[in-house]
Amino acid sequence: MQLTDNQLDLLSKYFSDISKILVASTVIGFFVPVADVTVSTATFITGAFMALVFLSLSLRLVKF
Repeated sequence: MQLTDNQLDLLSKYFSDISKILVASTVIGFFVPVADVTVSTATFITGAFMALVFLSLSLRLVKF
């Protein structure tokens, strides 16, 4: 199955948005001191890693 250029562009934007959401929810949330919500170190590392994975997929699709 071949994707059109428009489909690749939309998929790239989707992965980019997922990366932004992961950074906002896990990575930034790790540094914001809130009494009710705590983000563990494992969640921080996993969120940062997955954000990089989705960002890298997004960039590869743009180049494709």
